[in-house]
Amino acid sequence: MHFVEITKMRMRTDDKLWKYCLEIYRQMYKEASPSADFDELLKSGTCKNHSWFMGYYMPSKRQSEILEEVCTKHKCSQLERQRIKNEVYLGSAPNSCRETWLKHIERD
Repeated sequence: MHFVEITKMRMRTDDKLWKYCLEIYRQMYKEASPSADFDELLKSGTCKNHSWFMGYYMPSKRQSEILEEVCTKHKCSQLERQRIKNEVYLGSAPNSCRETWLKHIERD
């Protein structure tokens, strides 16, 4: 079982928050370097590979902005925001360190 499946299992008690996490991932990967369709990554099985998200880069500031935009749009409470932050940042968010991203893509 890969991380996205595990995360979904943990958030199953609140499908609404899981949908918000997916919305955040979709926007992050759309804007990441290289750009990707998160749904296609899931469908293709890419997300089953260890550390697959290390091949995508997005500065942490932009990741925070996307997360806040989605939470504001859906009027999330502070507790909901924190749960979403935990899931996204500890989950499958793109790599936010340019140096490790460059090292990762050089290996491939």
